[in-house]
Amino acid sequence: MDRRKFLAFTAAAMTAAKPFAARGEDTSSTPWGWPQPYKRISDASIKWLKDNGWWPLSVGNQPAFTGLPAAQGKGFFTQRGLEVVVNAFLSGPAINEAAASGRVQAGLEGNFPYTTLLSRGFPVRCVAVVNPNIKHATLVDPGSPLQSIADIKKLPEKASFGIVVGSSAEFYFTEALRSHGLDASKDVILKNMKPTDMLIMPAGLTGFVQWNPYVWDHLLLRKNARQIDSIFDYNFYMGNFWVRNELIENVPDVVQALVDGYAEGILFTKADLAAANTTFQADPMYRGYPPEVINLINEKLNNLYKPSWFYPDQQFWSTENARVAAWLHQTGRLQKLISAQDYNENFAPQFAKETLSKLGWAIPQRPCFLPAGWTGTVGKPPYPKYDNEDTLSGEQQFPEKGDLQRDWMFKGNMYRA
Repeated sequence: MDRRKFLAFTAAAMTAAKPFAARGEDTSSTPWGWPQPYKRISDASIKWLKDNGWWPLSVGNQPAFTGLPAAQGKGFFTQRGLEVVVNAFLSGPAINEAAASGRVQAGLEGNFPYTTLLSRGFPVRCVAVVNPNIKHATLVDPGSPLQSIADIKKLPEKASFGIVVGSSAEFYFTEALRSHGLDASKDVILKNMKPTDMLIMPAGLTGFVQWNPYVWDHLLLRKNARQIDSIFDYNFYMGNFWVRNELIENVPDVVQALVDGYAEGILFTKADLAAANTTFQADPMYRGYPPEVINLINEKLNNLYKPSWFYPDQQFWSTENARVAAWLHQTGRLQKLISAQDYNENFAPQFAKETLSKLGWAIPQRPCFLPAGWTGTVGKPPYPKYDNEDTLSGEQQFPEKGDLQRDWMFKGNMYRA
């Protein structure tokens, strides 16, 4: 090879090895794939927050949700010039109470309490998805004769189940019973119990309906239960990351910093599971959790799906969540019905889109857990098989063809668009 060809070949190889960058931009990124430098919020936005008494910004969170603990623990909001205080709550309704009293300006909570916020006309918008498809499961004693929900029909006496009444667990269980020709109001007895009280599998009940991380506690740590059914055939569960409308209207760069930091927390956890677990253990909300459960939260809820799972697909989630709202309304738990159109208009996906653009990722054409050619219809269960905790043996591959709009560096590896 002559000298000119050698120099041309070397230059091409060096160019191919560089991280992606637009002309004139910094070419560096963190080991977990976030481009540098961080974009900081404006002084004007900080002043607006201070003038409204929202500095530092207060965010409500509850156990088993990922992204936020890593973002807060690793300083990803601080790096963007934003001071955030994360307040721990045991449930979504408690976050709603704090929102109503002005104690939090943003929150992460499940679809039930979020629908209640919308029904009451609270000025909030959903900016990102929180841990989709968290497992809910029907559990029985290991020696129980029940092998499935359908077997309840064979019992000589009416079955009784411990459950959190008014929760996503009740919605799932009601749908599961209906799919097997059973009526939750006639064919079973539901006993309202706290998840922590159900952990010991108290005697006198046919079974219990729990959600993660409590399901893992039963099956993997205590080993005092057996799963006979799970939520996946009947409901796509969605958590919601919401912010007050005033933030979107007056300080959109603050909302962008929240979504960016949240997404970076997801990426950090995917890149270094052990470090993320350590960060969680330092969070006051998780200090009483066994290390095994913290690892499962991050491994199953954060890392199982492609890291773009936080993107809010408006049409998909509006259709599915309208089923939840209709059930809440029919059972008298929701005064004002929230329609699919109401949900659709409530999403503010522009911030997640900007986050994807910063990373060089394509906007997902469908939720990452739906395989190509999926034959189901959203809103019409039971659903054909799709990717979830019960069907996946390992993490979804990312990136795949079509996931990137430009080259992306992650953990020292360059992925080509």
